Amino acid sequence: MTFLRRSLVALGIAAMLPTVVFAAFTVFHMLRAERERVTEATLAQSRVVMTLVDTQLQRHLAALDVLSSSVYFETRDWGEFYWRAQRLLGATRLWESIVLIDAQRRQEIFDLRHPLGEAAPLAAVHERALRRVIATGTQLVGNVESHEHPIVWLYVPVRSEGKVTYAIAAALKPAIFQDVLTAYATPGSTAAIVDGDGDFVARTLDYEDRIGTPATQYVREAIVGGDSGLYAGTTYEGLKNYTAYNVSRMSGWSTHLAVASASIDTPTRWSFVAAGIAALGGLVLGGFLVLLVVRDMAERRRAEEILRQSQKMEAIGQLTGGIAHDFNNLLTAVIGNLDMMRTRLAGNERLQRMADNALEAARKGAKLASQLLAFSRSQRLDVGSIDLAQLLNGMSGLLTQSVGQNVRVELRIDEDARYAISDANQLELALLNLAVNARDAMPDGGTLTIAARLIADRERGLPHVELSVADTGSGMTEEVRLRATEPFYTTKPTGAGTGLGLSQVYGVVRESGGTLVIESEPESGTTVRLILPAGTPPTVRTDDDAQRPPTVPDARSREQTRVLVVDDDRLVRRLMSDGLKSLQYQVTTAENGEQALAAMEGTRFDLLLVDFAMPGMNGADVARAAQNRQPGLKVLMVSGYADSAAVEAALGNARLLRKPFDLAELGAAVAETLADVR
Repeated sequence: MTFLRRSLVALGIAAMLPTVVFAAFTVFHMLRAERERVTEATLAQSRVVMTLVDTQLQRHLAALDVLSSSVYFETRDWGEFYWRAQRLLGATRLWESIVLIDAQRRQEIFDLRHPLGEAAPLAAVHERALRRVIATGTQLVGNVESHEHPIVWLYVPVRSEGKVTYAIAAALKPAIFQDVLTAYATPGSTAAIVDGDGDFVARTLDYEDRIGTPATQYVREAIVGGDSGLYAGTTYEGLKNYTAYNVSRMSGWSTHLAVASASIDTPTRWSFVAAGIAALGGLVLGGFLVLLVVRDMAERRRAEEILRQSQKMEAIGQLTGGIAHDFNNLLTAVIGNLDMMRTRLAGNERLQRMADNALEAARKGAKLASQLLAFSRSQRLDVGSIDLAQLLNGMSGLLTQSVGQNVRVELRIDEDARYAISDANQLELALLNLAVNARDAMPDGGTLTIAARLIADRERGLPHVELSVADTGSGMTEEVRLRATEPFYTTKPTGAGTGLGLSQVYGVVRESGGTLVIESEPESGTTVRLILPAGTPPTVRTDDDAQRPPTVPDARSREQTRVLVVDDDRLVRRLMSDGLKSLQYQVTTAENGEQALAAMEGTRFDLLLVDFAMPGMNGADVARAAQNRQPGLKVLMVSGYADSAAVEAALGNARLLRKPFDLAELGAAVAETLADVR
């Protein structure tokens, strides 16, 4: 940029009469190029927003698809299935209801908005969608329904013997798409998300009045004419602009991001003005124009760089759920193989040290993945003793990034208050929620202090740890403080917050056996105190303890135990096979459900070790088919899937091993599963 600015300034100063024509054409083409750059940048931003919308839709369709593999479609125990669906609905706050549809009889078996009863006639909205689902046999994203109570229906088919027998529908609240749009649209601009019928799903202006209503004729004509492009139009508010749009092939929805007409038209008009001034005014006026153009371009690029940086950080939180499975597979192969290498390098100090370093780095990668997934995962609390100093040091970078450069972060952990009882992942998310709230309360900067001290619980007579998060911000009124932990209560503007942050913090503390205290006054800052049961330091395991596999409580030895390993990922499959063979199990491998069932034709297995997320038959399908062929077969499911609540809703109380894992964890899980007498 510096080189370009100096070159253009030098050109303006050095230009003489013979170079006037050259200067005029140069400025002309630069301004036309500026128009093209603004156009391409807006189109690219529209594609980014559409990609994030598709990612959100795919995430919810994937969660809904888990239900389609349920065993209840074979047993037709709709009462039990109704209860399972209620559990999934409770874990997925953005869903309003789940509806089970009999595709052959055209009836609603149940709707979670109503008590379970007799099958009801199919609603008109479901009838239209069901015809498309049956015709295509694929998942379907519906359009926004109703302006007064807007929802978006998602449909997943359930196939049996080559035809669609049932369909599962979920009513998704469209507020999630409004959050995506406001996060990525340029502040003050006009932007919208439109469904396949041309109705508004989200809009930066008059969202509540416009959602579910038809978009302008310019929008409708554009999405009929092509998949993407730029069109001129006028908004309902009378604003003339150019709008970049992109249509999703998956859902038929489209994103529309407007840029002021002046940003497109002005460079065109000024290109002709610049040519005239350069020809008539000569060197001085031409040089001034060049300097003006350079400064304007520099300011635009600086603003765009800031916007791209913020989009990059936001995109991490939106997209990690989609890549979690593959990333956990890679980490499983890395950690598992390094763990086996480490045990076989005894006596070679140099190579063992190198393996230890690589293993430590891989586990840090797993820790980072766990921190990122905390923004999008829904899972049961895994309560245990937590090292607060280690937890806060590990997330210090994420805390600093979340609060920004204007807020100074101070950490003070007393040595006798270092260990507390809670869920590490959920406590991290709770602290991040509190940090973001503190940042919003300190728009001009300030200090965020996180401290821990040991206190005595007078009621129970047990030691507790007080983990306090204090800011120097604007504080709360008494009315706001009393309602702060209520779900969906927020003082932030519409679209800027969900009101679930402090309620999540309260839930984590209560589930951990503690209490939450909020102290705040207007203009005096806020202190949130998390009172948690005191923990104890973890027991240090020796290398021999880590490598010694659990004993299977059975009369037969491991040499007589047959294990069938099923995973579509070659590296993970080989790791589990080699690891179990090193523990002296008899191992047979298969890369999919069909191969696994074929292997069971002539061999009786004691344990099925199967990955949950596989193409074709998923792990739950394989487990059901295998247990039908060999009753009493023990099953250990392996998964790196991000949405834990969805997996658990499909598996019931089946034993589950989370990726990534090392040899000791694999051996322990296999031994516990074989010893399970349930």
